[in-house]
Amino acid sequence: MKKQPQQKERVSRWKGTYFKRNFVFILLIACIPGLLTGGAIYFLSIDKVEKELQRSHETQVAREVSRMDEKLGVLELALTQMAYDSSLMNGLAERDLEKDFTFSYQLTKKLFLLRDQQPLIEQASIFLNSPRPLVLSPEYSALTEQEALRKYRSLLASDHSIYWKRSGNQAMLIQLIPGAAEKPFGAIMLAVDPKEMESILQSLSPYPDGSALLLDQNQEVLFHEGEKDFEKTLLQEIKKQPAEKGHFQMEWEGKVYSVSFGEMNRMHQQWTFVSAAPLSAITAPMVFLSKVIIVMLVICIGLAVCMTWYASKKIYRPIQHLLGLFTGGEKKVWQASGQDEFKWIEKRWQDLSLESRKLQEQLLRQTPHMKKSFLQHLLQGDFYYDNEESLRLRMEEAGWNIGGNVFHVLDLQVTGLRCEKSIFCCDDEQLAVFTLTNIAEELAAKRVFQLSILDIGRLSITVLVMKTNSSDLKAYITELARQFGDVTGLCLTSTLSSKTERITEIPSLFQNVKCGKSRRKFANRDQVIDLQADFPQDEQFAPYYPFELEKQIVQAIRLERKQEAQELIDGCMKELAEKAAIDRHVHSALIQLFSRIQEDILHSGLNPSELFQHRNPFLDISELREPNEAAAWLMDAVVTPYLSKLEGRKNRQQKQLAERVIAMIHEQYMADISLESCADALGMNSYTLSKAFKQVTGINFIDYVTQIRIEKAKELLVNTNKKIYDVSEEVGYRHNYFNRIFKKQVGMPPGVFRQMYQETP
Repeated sequence: MKKQPQQKERVSRWKGTYFKRNFVFILLIACIPGLLTGGAIYFLSIDKVEKELQRSHETQVAREVSRMDEKLGVLELALTQMAYDSSLMNGLAERDLEKDFTFSYQLTKKLFLLRDQQPLIEQASIFLNSPRPLVLSPEYSALTEQEALRKYRSLLASDHSIYWKRSGNQAMLIQLIPGAAEKPFGAIMLAVDPKEMESILQSLSPYPDGSALLLDQNQEVLFHEGEKDFEKTLLQEIKKQPAEKGHFQMEWEGKVYSVSFGEMNRMHQQWTFVSAAPLSAITAPMVFLSKVIIVMLVICIGLAVCMTWYASKKIYRPIQHLLGLFTGGEKKVWQASGQDEFKWIEKRWQDLSLESRKLQEQLLRQTPHMKKSFLQHLLQGDFYYDNEESLRLRMEEAGWNIGGNVFHVLDLQVTGLRCEKSIFCCDDEQLAVFTLTNIAEELAAKRVFQLSILDIGRLSITVLVMKTNSSDLKAYITELARQFGDVTGLCLTSTLSSKTERITEIPSLFQNVKCGKSRRKFANRDQVIDLQADFPQDEQFAPYYPFELEKQIVQAIRLERKQEAQELIDGCMKELAEKAAIDRHVHSALIQLFSRIQEDILHSGLNPSELFQHRNPFLDISELREPNEAAAWLMDAVVTPYLSKLEGRKNRQQKQLAERVIAMIHEQYMADISLESCADALGMNSYTLSKAFKQVTGINFIDYVTQIRIEKAKELLVNTNKKIYDVSEEVGYRHNYFNRIFKKQVGMPPGVFRQMYQETP
């Protein structure tokens, strides 16, 4: 039974002295700054903020009092202007308003206009004591009652031409007319709207539980806003104050109020304004802020404890994990020793060091695979979005020493595998490439090159070279070709890219080298293609194609002359190598020749895919590097399979043709059948039919007919009693000729044959 793996025993963090000390230390670090900061904010800032809020409230009260004073001043000014309006006041005492409707209308209109212009005015009216007592309010009304008349005349007894007067629950502004006369004959009266004044007073104490008062010179309430019970208490407190203005605090129904008061001059009178606001409303933002500070302190302390716990766990987790790994089944031994966690870890560190060295050795063994993987990803464009610095860092981490080196891409193409000097056969392509790789790496190591394989193809390798001097690289290429040729008897074509200092340009150099390979001469010799140089010679080679040789090759293939086709193809490849010169031109010509042969294959009724068996012939053509290799490929991959298919198809056709002729012979052997009659019936010439018949059956047409007739004659002679004459007629012979031919074929005359077989039981 399979043994279950043992679970690692968990080490309790509270059993370790390091965790306890670490937890307390972090908790103190986390809590003390927060407590000090919060306490300083709470105890040092609250009082200052409260005083600032109180000062702001007093400033607001002063601003609103100024606005109220301005509005009342505007009202007084408007009334004074009306009183000194000469167009209205001159001769007013002598006018009879009952009869002078025009003047009465103008006066009434003026009152309406004054009321509309001043929102504080609830009612505007004029009292005239002469020539006849009346009131315009603004409607005309004669005064007949003595009580009312006495009331209005009392208004004229003032020492001041304009003054404020309280009338019941309403404040009135009185202007005597004419304004400068010692004995006035009337007065303009403006009744102030209590609601408008209440709205103005509300701005003095905009808080829900606040109150505002406006007192006259007798300390009686002219206007008020707020609760009446509170106003009575407030009046009592105001009367106790020795100063004419200031502020104080009072308590009412469990609330503390901040009271501001002062005086304002109103037409020879001293009015007193009073504003009372609950202190809790004024300092509400600070109370809320203090609560927030306290709550935040509590939250911060709670978070500090939680974060300390979490941080301690996080900090201790690697130690706990290491302890779990190190102690294993020795947990009790560690706890009994009472050692600090780090001392215990240090005690076990030697084993880990040994394991680390083993892992480093494994990493060194994997470094070549890492380099190969990096280069593959680089060429595939997987690092397209990486910058130069990150790529250099990756290469250095993978084991490359970049330094001040520049990068070259070098392609090495092997040719001559089919030549006589080669030590390899045609199937040893991989062995040839392996040999080239070993020689290239050994020679690079001697010359202190950094060489890395980028790609391994068919008879070629592409390498990345890091070197400071390009001339050394060219000498390396020359020496590599010489050594490789001496060892293997093969030739080497080297394609060298331009240099670059940027890793990001290596993929483009790789592509340039792959394309630049096509500049090589289509010949089996050592060549060097330096892509850093210009190539004007490419333009000197005009397109060349041997049309006459193509016709001869196609004709030889049609006539199934394999040897002749071989010779023509060899000559064609040599001519192309001389006149087309470079690979890409020769490849174009090979594609043209292959296409022409393929066209002939299609005309013959064969499917080219049957010949190539899912291979890509155009890819094969692109990998041909020398005339012998190209000629061998055309013969082995195209011509020979095609001719074999033709031969097989011809055998099938001949067999079918022979079977039809045999059937005709069996049907017509007793008649005068001939090769020409069969050929005419099949629609072909007698020569072709005779050749095909003999190739399938092994005998010619006449011999086969004779054989069939003799066999039929034997059957008739043995199985029937017919006369020999009748037998000869039935098998298509004349009697005399039948005897001769039968004796020649069987070795005895017909009569002797019948007698011999009939006597045999």
